[in-house]
Amino acid sequence: MNEYLKVFQAITQFSDRLLADEYQSVEIKQSATHLSLDVEPCIEEIKQSALRLKGLVQVCFKDVSQAEDVWNSKPRIAKASAVDVWEQIGELSGCDVRIRSLGKQGKSDAIVKVRKSWSDKATKLKNQWFLWDKNQQVFKRDTIGFFEKDNLHKELRNEVDYQAERVILIVENELNLIFKELQTIDIEKIEFCIECFDLHNQSRFRERLQSIGGEIVSKFTEPLKYLPESYGKTFKETLKIPVETLVHKSKMGISSIDFEESCKVIGAIMDNLILQIFEERVNLAIQTVEKALMFYNNFLEKQARYQQETAQQRAAEKDWMEYQRQQLKEVQEYIDGVINH
Repeated sequence: MNEYLKVFQAITQFSDRLLADEYQSVEIKQSATHLSLDVEPCIEEIKQSALRLKGLVQVCFKDVSQAEDVWNSKPRIAKASAVDVWEQIGELSGCDVRIRSLGKQGKSDAIVKVRKSWSDKATKLKNQWFLWDKNQQVFKRDTIGFFEKDNLHKELRNEVDYQAERVILIVENELNLIFKELQTIDIEKIEFCIECFDLHNQSRFRERLQSIGGEIVSKFTEPLKYLPESYGKTFKETLKIPVETLVHKSKMGISSIDFEESCKVIGAIMDNLILQIFEERVNLAIQTVEKALMFYNNFLEKQARYQQETAQQRAAEKDWMEYQRQQLKEVQEYIDGVINH
């Protein structure tokens, strides 16, 4: 590249001398002028290419530095306590079993509690509005008239709002048991292993750890803020859809059959939501534990390989890095010569 630059500059200098010679013809001087003008972009292109190449070479220097950082991390990984890592793997395996058990039990308990709560509310409303006779064990009417249905509608909406809050509380309490189990994971032990790696991998692992931690905290402490994708609306709005359908189904009144059907739909929505939330959250918890196990297993795999490396291997790698850095320095000096020429 530098040789080409010298050639183009020589062309320009020779053309300048020709233009200064009063004995040369006008036609040749015009050609020399055109040639000088056309050579200028060539010189500029070489210099711009050199600047771009200099930036690319800097990236190559970073690659060598990264390789050296990895090389320096190997002894740290090799000397780390494998016993501590195996202890963490054992604890995580137990955590995985407990989370699966808690998820199954929590889902069942949440559904039972919510169903009972809603059944009590729905039965109370039906007995109140359709006039349940305890003595005769019958309802005195099977339809709510036009002038009363708005009041039933209002009360049913209020009960659905209350039930939504009840569902949130029940789900949060049951998920909290799984959340507490996740909190038993020893982050400091993971961090100790992370610190053994090179700076690039340290940053990458910490970013993943922070991302996973943030997702767990948000989805376990505010379960209904992050609804499954099938719920386009908020939970309360979804629950109210059957209520609005019930009111608008008949303009003249509300039958007991339609009322019961509406309550069943509301119950089904709550059941489905609980099932989906627990499936998603339990899977998230299990995946978190599995990622931690994978991290430790990969750490042990690297440790085993690094412990088998010989001093000769280490020296050969060091020589390779030094050679590459020296070659890049020579290229950089050559490029700087082009830029500053």
